[in-house]
Amino acid sequence: MRTDTPTAPRRSRFLGRFISGLLAWCAKAALFTLPVLLLAVPSPAQSGAIVSASCPCGYQRERMFLFGGLTNFRTVCRFPALCRTARTIVLGNLLDPAAGAGDCPASDMAFYNDPSLAPEHPGPVVVSWNLPDGRGVAALFEGGYVCPVCGQRTLTFRHDGFWE
Repeated sequence: MRTDTPTAPRRSRFLGRFISGLLAWCAKAALFTLPVLLLAVPSPAQSGAIVSASCPCGYQRERMFLFGGLTNFRTVCRFPALCRTARTIVLGNLLDPAAGAGDCPASDMAFYNDPSLAPEHPGPVVVSWNLPDGRGVAALFEGGYVCPVCGQRTLTFRHDGFWE
């Protein structure tokens, strides 16, 4: 039996080659997967909310895209408003209420966060949005809003999802 075999140096050479090979493989893998990961990273948060409104009288307004997006959240906050002349819900900009809505002049609009339209006894919050620059919070509650058609406090909002 030989006792002068260099097993320790052979083992360290093997470990050295193994580690350098592993590092080279990781570097190649990173070069190919990093661009894919950067393109596939989801956005940090959902931007706006999608809600629908309904009333027992039969009035419905489906899929309203509320609040703002990633690029315009400092200047746009779409929020439901009652258009008195058209007797329907329109989306106005809470951050620029004088602009009105495309189909309703600002003078005929009242946002659903106005105390005259808001629920007397709010239930759970359906959706909410922090307004920029500390202007407060825009929130819609589950029910008790004034219906644009029948005028009763029976209009309810439902959260349908998010949009970006």
